[in-house]
Amino acid sequence: MSVKLVDHSWTKIIERDAFAKVALRGKIEEVEQLAEAIRSKDGEEAARNVLNDGLIVHALKRCQENLDGSTSVTEQDFWVCYEFATTEARKAEKILNEDESEDDE
Repeated sequence: MSVKLVDHSWTKIIERDAFAKVALRGKIEEVEQLAEAIRSKDGEEAARNVLNDGLIVHALKRCQENLDGSTSVTEQDFWVCYEFATTEARKAEKILNEDESEDDE
């Protein structure tokens, strides 16, 4: 399964505007759907390993909370969560795309 999570819409999240909220909701849904696809193909353990035990979605949801005006999630929290989610999403992409390459061989 060829995967590209960190794309143009992902980078829109840092604009911290109305479009960022839409992009976040879309990416949360995309990662959740990816987790389900991995679970159905390779099992729960694989989904947890590839997607960092749900922490990518958790970090994106914290970014969403900040943009929605939560006082418990600061702007600094937003940036930490965004950077974490981006790094881990890229790792997940690499794992999934390498697995696809191996399956093609």
